[in-house]
Amino acid sequence: MIKRTSKDDWQYLITFSLLAIVFIATDVLRIINKFDFAYISGRLLLEPYRIISTHFIHADLRHLLANAFGIVVVRYFFMQLRLKSSSLFIVLLLLLIPIQSFLQWVLDIYLINNPLSMLIGFSGLLYGVDAFILLSSIYGKNNFLHFDIGLSRNLQVRNAMSVLTGLGFIFSLFPRVSLSGHFTGFLAGLILFLF
Repeated sequence: MIKRTSKDDWQYLITFSLLAIVFIATDVLRIINKFDFAYISGRLLLEPYRIISTHFIHADLRHLLANAFGIVVVRYFFMQLRLKSSSLFIVLLLLLIPIQSFLQWVLDIYLINNPLSMLIGFSGLLYGVDAFILLSSIYGKNNFLHFDIGLSRNLQVRNAMSVLTGLGFIFSLFPRVSLSGHFTGFLAGLILFLF
């Protein structure tokens, strides 16, 4: 049985709090212009702060709540895999942010040749964590960058994550949803799993 609270809940609460604060600043108080902080492929090298800021901006409340639900799902599956580390989620986010942004930039600039690609939202990072959880549920993962994380193989988590991943990529085909952002996030998570 899973406990209702855990010693590592701080990292999920801090992440959601940051997303909520940015949402209040952009959508309620309107003191921050989303466009000024969104990922725009052609401006990324000139304004590198967008590498970080884009992940915390959301289109609307529905977008924010969808990603908040994703954080809850991630927490649940990490607990199912018997996560030992109390900071893995934050560490993954800190690594996924630059890797996912770089992969997205390479895709936009060199493969698609679109310097005007604009993205916002946290879901690309959630897809990265999703990939990490999916591979951990298949192969297990004892260590990550010298951290003892002790993630065990779990058939139920693997099956659930496979379904959620498939449904998520189908959802990514809808208008105003970024398939490329989700794909590059997932790819970044696959890369991180190798370490």
